[in-house]
Amino acid sequence: MADAGPLVGPQEWSNQRLKILIPTWTMCAISTAFMLWRCVYGLMQKRKFLTSDYLLIIATALNISATCTNQVVVDNGQGRHIMDPSVLPHLRTYSYYLWQTQILNILAVAFLKGAICAWLLVLNFSRVYQAIVWLSIAMVAAFNFLAPILTLFGCAPLEKNWNFGYKGKGHCWARGTLPLSYTQGISNIITDLVYMAAPLIYISRVQLSKRTQIGIRIVFLLSIPATICSIFKTVELNNIVKTRDPTWDGVALGIWSSGEASIGILIASLPPLRKPFDYFFSKLLPSTFTGSGKTPTSSYRPTGGGASIQLQNLSNSKAYRSRIPGESVLDDESDRAILDEEHKAGGIIKSTDVEVRISSDIIDGSSDSKGTPSPPMMKHPSVDWRSHMQNGPGPRVPR
Repeated sequence: MADAGPLVGPQEWSNQRLKILIPTWTMCAISTAFMLWRCVYGLMQKRKFLTSDYLLIIATALNISATCTNQVVVDNGQGRHIMDPSVLPHLRTYSYYLWQTQILNILAVAFLKGAICAWLLVLNFSRVYQAIVWLSIAMVAAFNFLAPILTLFGCAPLEKNWNFGYKGKGHCWARGTLPLSYTQGISNIITDLVYMAAPLIYISRVQLSKRTQIGIRIVFLLSIPATICSIFKTVELNNIVKTRDPTWDGVALGIWSSGEASIGILIASLPPLRKPFDYFFSKLLPSTFTGSGKTPTSSYRPTGGGASIQLQNLSNSKAYRSRIPGESVLDDESDRAILDEEHKAGGIIKSTDVEVRISSDIIDGSSDSKGTPSPPMMKHPSVDWRSHMQNGPGPRVPR
């Protein structure tokens, strides 16, 4: 009697479940924690909540909802091969919750970008900058909200939008295409770059302490990971369109989409938290790196052996204030946290140094006087240099 061959058990199918759930839930939890920290810190500082705060709260709630529905998507097949026998019975549920996750993710990103735009408009910098922000709002509304929502709801009856095996009567007036998806991705990337670069360019033109500038630049440069997520999400669109195994090949796209929303919420929560982070790094890093670097204030001091007098920060000062009383243009604190005492009332000041030189041959005690009394200087009425530089020259003094 021949020996029976080895028993062959059921085929082991790969499962990327943890590869999806660990990063998505981790990023969602961290971004939610930072958003809650922002809200609690604002309440502790008795800061009035702005439109950007409410939009960010809505974006966070939508992101949590999208992460929850994504959990159901994973439970019903995401991360497994479509030929896996455990997937086929749940394909309809998988498709339905995947459709819901897409809608929630799109809404979360749209509200997130709305929150960022609302915050940037409060800064009230310049008309050109505001025009750029409004243009980005139009791009977000058209390409990242209306277009994807119309394609996700572009068929009737409603079930036809997510049930690809629907056999009943129906029609579609809008369908998603790869060029449209690329347009949406490129729009996301462009707006991310605008939100990151524009404030950095502005900060280089205003007078702030070194530590303040470093802190603000770090906050805005941290938005680079969100831009990277947008780029990889756009790249993955081509793969998901051509695949015959969407439950397996769609894993990367789902992770990048979730990361884009979560990281964006985290970064958008940081600007009002600059003060706590500034305090933390001042304790952690050497004082040589986190030195206050106070900006110079108005002063009278001789230079070059008394041959000149410098008057700094007195003329051509331009203050930028937020539109909300009590709101700083760079975080949620009063401008007292940034400016010196005598500049608190003016917001953040962009100044031009003024130097007044007096000829050395009329300076008392100059090297060529040889002990002889210096010639009498012309008597001029005393001048309040601060008001003189801010309000313009007064009446001419007759010679």
